[in-house]
Amino acid sequence: MNDEQLNKLFQAARAKPDTSRVEYGFETRLLARLRTDETPWFALAWKLVPVFVAVVVSLGAWNYAGTTDLPMAGNADDSTLAAYLTGGRL
Repeated sequence: MNDEQLNKLFQAARAKPDTSRVEYGFETRLLARLRTDETPWFALAWKLVPVFVAVVVSLGAWNYAGTTDLPMAGNADDSTLAAYLTGGRL
């Protein structure tokens, strides 16, 4: 490939296409498309409620299972719990 062909390719790559026709009325088209959507966002949220419930239940079970190693689970007083939570010596 010679320099002349290469310069023509670079010149073609530098040329900016005319996008003014596409840009015209973009906001109007976008809002019209959003308004004609059959399902609003809150309908989708209601469909996802079982997923949210499952996440909350699983996090609660994980939290409950992780608290069995605290000194409060046994017969400990407040100073032992405070020392455990602050990183002090037991």
